Amino acid sequence: MKISWNHLQNLFDDQLDKTLVLERLTMAGLEVEDENPIAPQFSGVVVGQVVECNKHPDADKLSLCKVDIGQNELLSIICGATNVAVGIKIPCATIGAVLPNNFIITERKMRGIISYGMLCAGDELGCPNGVDGLLILPADAPLGMDIRQYLDLDDLIIEFKITPNRGDCLSYRGLAREVAALTNYKLKSVVNYSLPELDASDLQLVVEANNECPNYAGLVMHQINNQHQSPLWLQRQLERSGIRPINPLVDIGNYVMLELGQPLHIFDLNAIGGQIKVRLAQENEQITLLDDKTVKLTADSLIITNYANQAVAIAGVMGSLNSGVSSITQAIVIESASFDPQIIQGKAKYYGVSSEAAFRFERGVDPQITKLALALAQQLVSEICGGQIDQQINFTNPHAKLFDKPVIELTWLEISRLIGQELPQATITQILLALGCQVTSCADKLQLTVPSYRFDLKIKQDIIEEIIRVYGYDRIEAKLPVLAQGLNYLDPKLTKTNLIKQILVGYGFSEIISYAFIEEKYAKLFANNSKYLVKLQNSIAGLAVMRDNLVAGLIKSLQYNVNRGQDSIRLFEVARVFNGEDIAQQPINLAGLIYGFNQAKTWNMPPREVDFYDLSMVVQQLLEHFGSVKITSAQAYPYMHPGRCGEIHLNNQAIGYIWQLHPQLLAELGLTSAPYLFEIKLDQLEFPQVVKSTSVSKFQKVTRDLAFILDKQIEVGQIIQQINLLHLTELTSCNVFDIFSGGNLASHQKSVAFNLVFQANRTLTDEDINPSLEQIKQLVIENFGGSLR
Repeated sequence: MKISWNHLQNLFDDQLDKTLVLERLTMAGLEVEDENPIAPQFSGVVVGQVVECNKHPDADKLSLCKVDIGQNELLSIICGATNVAVGIKIPCATIGAVLPNNFIITERKMRGIISYGMLCAGDELGCPNGVDGLLILPADAPLGMDIRQYLDLDDLIIEFKITPNRGDCLSYRGLAREVAALTNYKLKSVVNYSLPELDASDLQLVVEANNECPNYAGLVMHQINNQHQSPLWLQRQLERSGIRPINPLVDIGNYVMLELGQPLHIFDLNAIGGQIKVRLAQENEQITLLDDKTVKLTADSLIITNYANQAVAIAGVMGSLNSGVSSITQAIVIESASFDPQIIQGKAKYYGVSSEAAFRFERGVDPQITKLALALAQQLVSEICGGQIDQQINFTNPHAKLFDKPVIELTWLEISRLIGQELPQATITQILLALGCQVTSCADKLQLTVPSYRFDLKIKQDIIEEIIRVYGYDRIEAKLPVLAQGLNYLDPKLTKTNLIKQILVGYGFSEIISYAFIEEKYAKLFANNSKYLVKLQNSIAGLAVMRDNLVAGLIKSLQYNVNRGQDSIRLFEVARVFNGEDIAQQPINLAGLIYGFNQAKTWNMPPREVDFYDLSMVVQQLLEHFGSVKITSAQAYPYMHPGRCGEIHLNNQAIGYIWQLHPQLLAELGLTSAPYLFEIKLDQLEFPQVVKSTSVSKFQKVTRDLAFILDKQIEVGQIIQQINLLHLTELTSCNVFDIFSGGNLASHQKSVAFNLVFQANRTLTDEDINPSLEQIKQLVIENFGGSLR
């Protein structure tokens, strides 16, 4: 936002210290981005009037002028400008004047005649006006006045970076209010412009969207003259605030917006007819905007329509081309309204237009100043364009959310705790009052009502931030927080994740970080449940679906590495997956992948491709820190190999899967062999509360082997689980060391040999071991139909 420093100064009774004001504003979050003088330094230039103009006798392109600068004698000055003429008022540099770049004006002979000064163009004074020739001044410019004073050239243009939450500072009044709160400089009293009492209006106002537009006021004015230029002061104010003057009516609307922060819109009454309606647009309804662009409206756009129910403006954004004012406009409707910021946000960008009004409305405009802005606009129109008020329209929805003023209650103890130090209660109260809050305080707390123009103050923390901001961040003592340290000073989740990563890295895995959104191609191949996929409304580079597992990221990284010649790949990722839009449906998972050869090629050992058991060993080693692990055969999703897939159980609870990729997907993915993967739910891994430890026995182990004939359909893992459930005290290990089929066995049979290890804190004898062996035999025979071989 650009401002004129002199205009800001005019809003104060006190003389402002520019350095102090700009420093305090910057420290309070309103950063000064740029500061430039209106014009370079020069002196000796005054307002003059050409009273006589004749051709130079010896030069066709030069004129010999007599110039009145308000002194007793006229100056004889030779001028080469094409627009010099009798009666015009212009800047006149007198003898001794110093123009920009240290150009000194002296008596100068030109074709035999001495010139006693110089008539100046805007470029020559460092303030170009786009005219090729002299800078023509208004007819009422006082002769002899210093041109710097007359044009207010001892001014600065200061540009601020206003943050999106401070829409209340996008005006001179709002910025001045902020300066007063930060510096205690005294503001001038606000002129309360008022509107005359009028009879009932012939112009009908219908507000259908009364929540989106809770406040709408308007004036009808006739006998308008919009054919001349705006006054110099008005043009100057707009230009120094970064807005180009257009015509008096448009300039007045822009001036009120800059002054008070309330955007106005001025319609040509002929385009409005007898009715104004405020409603939501119909889908694909069209409007041609002021910039001559025709757009199709969306159903969530708020619009203003005329007597024929045709859109004449996108509310708070831009008016239509056929309803705007022009030089021949003689009757107008001035609109001053309040719009809910949510209905305006993003609309200018969506329709591809740039709008100062939308820039303010989407940040929030004080709903209490619509009438004040309308009254100021009416007064300026009457003064500049000569209009007369005929009618007035007004609508207010007092129950609209926009009129709600948050009431916030804070205890003094709470304020001190959140600030980090104790401030005097009187200081806090003074700061809040300076910010426009209504404050009621007592011994232990205070209650405040937020002003209508502060849309960013909603909760207690907002108030604390305001107190610190105005008091001064630099005045708050820097203190390290007091932390009560204990044994569990590390986050258990972080400890768990770090342990898992260390184990996987120890097994040769590399961690990857992939995008949370994937292409629809990979979603179709690997989604666990395509019915509940979360899809993006605006896809990013083709990434249109939020992943519901980590498989796609691992496979894409695998493809990348395989295409670059890697033949032994181990990857893992810890990341969030998305089974819905609620945070409870977005758990963090762990997934890993192995592919290619188990080890590098050597001269004495042929390479071996990785298999299911390579990954199974890693998973079991990984999970043994969290309890007992079991893997059972399963078939979960189509992208898993039907015969090489297992469900992972931890402490008898299913937590994920381990599998080989389905062979049918290899050709589509450009792979020559299928990788093995696992994925588990990380939040289901919890360290056991009690850690059990046993001493190492110094007595010798006793080993026994048992072989059984079983049906081939029997899963050996189930037998081992049942043996472990016997809780045989001396049995420390039970493993399968041989599986045999064929020979004299039937085609449906297999021989399975178990190695049993017993150990205790004493020497074990056959009498100690035999009862346990009998229990195991009985278990296998009765539960699994086996026979001792």
